[in-house]
Amino acid sequence: MKTLTLTLLLSISALWLQAGTASPSPEKNQNSSDLTTIQGCLKLSRGQYGLTESNGTFHLLSGAAKKLGPHVGHEVELSGKPGTRTEDTTTVGGGSSANEFVVFEVKRVKHISDTCQSAAR
Repeated sequence: MKTLTLTLLLSISALWLQAGTASPSPEKNQNSSDLTTIQGCLKLSRGQYGLTESNGTFHLLSGAAKKLGPHVGHEVELSGKPGTRTEDTTTVGGGSSANEFVVFEVKRVKHISDTCQSAAR
């Protein structure tokens, strides 16, 4: 049974990877008009970057860690696009499982202020 499950999982993964390589990469074709801009206070908690907007909306961030690091605790404007992150939650000896999170994939970082204005409101 385990062999059948593993074979099925590998086959589905191979098909998924093959389908993903058939279409052009959106990042290579990404122009600035396709990007969304958000602004707020940049935070780092347990190794994960997040941005809180002035209206209280929180965004989990993905990518551009080298650009984000120097701006923790600052007001920033981020350009990017919505995306997802998958986290493997499989336990040893258990069935395969994963969690999927909505994230904002950061492409550009613009420094606004050394202090967080949106956090004070």
